[in-house]
Amino acid sequence: MTNRGIAEMVLESAIDYAIITADLSGNVTSWSTGAENIFGWTEDEVLGLPADIIFTSDDRAHNIPGKELANALQNGRATDERWHVRKDGSRFWASGEMLRLHDDGAAEGFLKIVRDRTQQKRAEELQSMLSQELSHRLKNQLAMVQGIVNQSLRRADNIEAARLSISQRLGVLGRAHDLLLTGYGERIAVRTLIERAINLDQDGRGSQFSLNGPEIQVGPQSALSLAMLLHELTTNAFKYGALSTSQGQISVVWGIAEMNEEPAFKLDWRETNGPPVVEPTVEGLGTRLVKSGIAGTPNQVDLEYAIEGLRCTVLAQLEGFQADP
Repeated sequence: MTNRGIAEMVLESAIDYAIITADLSGNVTSWSTGAENIFGWTEDEVLGLPADIIFTSDDRAHNIPGKELANALQNGRATDERWHVRKDGSRFWASGEMLRLHDDGAAEGFLKIVRDRTQQKRAEELQSMLSQELSHRLKNQLAMVQGIVNQSLRRADNIEAARLSISQRLGVLGRAHDLLLTGYGERIAVRTLIERAINLDQDGRGSQFSLNGPEIQVGPQSALSLAMLLHELTTNAFKYGALSTSQGQISVVWGIAEMNEEPAFKLDWRETNGPPVVEPTVEGLGTRLVKSGIAGTPNQVDLEYAIEGLRCTVLAQLEGFQADP
């Protein structure tokens, strides 16, 4: 049986593959049911037309179809993986193989088999993107950990104090990552992040906090830095501010404001009923972490050492604040 006879048998049964035959000029001579399913054209619509209609305009401009025909004619076969075009103009990623058809050694046409590989292509692109994002996040977090360790050791009075400082700050990072990795997806609710960052459910401190704000989501990069900022404010409040007394109160209010004529996330931290506030003469790591603000977006932080209690206002451009990788 000739190759043409074999091809005709396959044409009748294959529906998941596009099977196309063409003459030596590259014009369509047969068009399988699978080709109709994948490309959208019926056989009546394409018979006699150049088979290069399935290629993108850019590939046609670079004579990719002609090169494929020449390669198959010379070597007996040609393979490719590239974007192809459907009748409706949509593109899909396909793997293709073109075979030279011959009868008694004389070339008489071509057989092309095409398979839609779009899902596999998308999965590969997603895997690549995720790998790059994971590498990026790990580098960022290692840099943050390195900074925490270096600054904690430099500012601590003794090794035990340094150990405690490092442990607490790394614990905050861990809790923030837990939020991102266990059921909250790429974004998390600001209220949930605040409750976890300040350990609202521990030490009976819930009665000293007032949390008020709308449902706003924060992206992963901003979430980690916001968690660190809130932890530093809470730690400072325990040492010197409102949480150092049983009468102290802290109000945390957040919402949408404006910064540089752009929508922005705004958070206000207000302490009252604590001891008189004195502005520190030496800026420690905690203060620098607070002033560094929120990563991943233009932002500003204002610290006010008011006598009645510390005030901290944070503004962050909303688009970057909520951004996913």
